[in-house]
Amino acid sequence: MKFGRFLKQWELKYFLKPRSNHFNSENCQINGREKEMSIFKKLILIGGGEWTENKENEMKEKKKYSIEKDCVKKWTTFLEENYEQIKKELNKKERQVKNSYEQYLYECIKNNNYNDLLIADIIYKNNKKILCIGEGNLSFSALLQKRLIKCNVVASSMENEDLLEQNYGELFIKNKKILETNGGIYIQNINVETVDKHFLKNMFDIIIFNFPFTLPSKEFVEQKWNKQLASQNEEKKNSYIKYYKKEEYYLMNKLIYYLFKNSYILLKENGYLHLRINDKYLTCSFPRDFNMHFQQKIDFYDSYFIYKNMKYIPSMYNYNFFNNKGKTNVMFTSHGKIFKGFKMEYTSTLVFKKI
Repeated sequence: MKFGRFLKQWELKYFLKPRSNHFNSENCQINGREKEMSIFKKLILIGGGEWTENKENEMKEKKKYSIEKDCVKKWTTFLEENYEQIKKELNKKERQVKNSYEQYLYECIKNNNYNDLLIADIIYKNNKKILCIGEGNLSFSALLQKRLIKCNVVASSMENEDLLEQNYGELFIKNKKILETNGGIYIQNINVETVDKHFLKNMFDIIIFNFPFTLPSKEFVEQKWNKQLASQNEEKKNSYIKYYKKEEYYLMNKLIYYLFKNSYILLKENGYLHLRINDKYLTCSFPRDFNMHFQQKIDFYDSYFIYKNMKYIPSMYNYNFFNNKGKTNVMFTSHGKIFKGFKMEYTSTLVFKKI
């Protein structure tokens, strides 16, 4: 295993240790920020490609998988064939960039070969230490390690391995084998609140958390807000829905708080946190008091099909049940099955930098 000597031995007491729930702090407002196109799209335009910006037609076309797949193949081939010309265009003069992170992405192109990069919503490059938090079927960490063989990828999950194997079956087993065969590491039973107890400080170049979710419960609502929701009358049902949503955002704010807190501890100086998120959570609180500075908000939807062609399957897309109304997304967790609405059209990649 690569760089296994850097990993701390953890004990059960750290996983079970009570943690403070005081996570209110000064926040960075994300929802009102501009959503930018992916670096994949930007490079196509720099290379002379004509990517349609007709949003209505574009959305209709994207609903047809065969066209999506062909489009990704077409533009991936375009980037590879025109890569040297794109580098020349970037070197001709200093381009107008919106921020330092966009400049960093262009520098990645100018200073690296095509095969040493994975270009999608953002850029991943070889020789980086990457931690993937909250992995389910391991498809994202596996594709990273396979595509960028010189990277050191650590995949972690909150659930234990047996449960994930039970829920995701052969897909989990296959991805775990791909990850470890190519030099990556999988570690089970790691919670975002205590992830800092499992690794050395300043260890990773990049931390990734893809599409976090929360599990509201009736018991939590009754305890925290002193509401009794056992009755099944219409008024109680409406009250439950109200407090379900309230708890959902409360728990997501808490998750984001600990993600930022522990990312600051585990990232190297100038390291990056990549958070892919459902747009409904853009109104959540993103703390400023850990020196994790906001860099960009990027439209993830276009790039989803790039990752999809490399066998990425978001955990919430892993199982689909059919009923009279059609397909419903279902997520398997240690708490059982939960059904979640999840549309890739409304997703973003958020980038933060440790300063």
